[in-house]
Amino acid sequence: MTRVKLLSLLLIIAGALAISACAVVSKQASLPSWHPEQLGEGRPDCTECHEEQIKAVGKPSQTFKHTTEFVRQHRLYASQDEKVCALCHKFSFCNACHANELEIKPSTFLGNRPDRELPHRGDYLTLHMIDGKADPTSCYRCHGRSNNERCVSCHK
Repeated sequence: MTRVKLLSLLLIIAGALAISACAVVSKQASLPSWHPEQLGEGRPDCTECHEEQIKAVGKPSQTFKHTTEFVRQHRLYASQDEKVCALCHKFSFCNACHANELEIKPSTFLGNRPDRELPHRGDYLTLHMIDGKADPTSCYRCHGRSNNERCVSCHK
């Protein structure tokens, strides 16, 4: 009888190990439904972005590489999903440059930040129609044609 119990216990342990091994090598992602971005195939390494997998606490900002090129191109990431940025940044962070009413270029008030080379003043959003009417091709150089989604969202 004890031999049967021992064998049953060993089979249960072996089954549990087999199931957990399959879960580790599974190509099926195991992200929560509210996760802000889709990841590649296979199981993600949650600790790349999170301190603890269970609590989903984000890592310190120094962990994420905000290179000069990233800062210049951050609109591509921000437009895909704001939740990724919201792990660290509040909406007011965006407004410091994008909806500011200060008559000052970001290059002046941001000091030595890599995005300081931005060409517009802080209040440019309210003034861009003047340049746009005078010479729309100057806008197209960086922002694309006038029928792009960004323009159409306000200019219907």
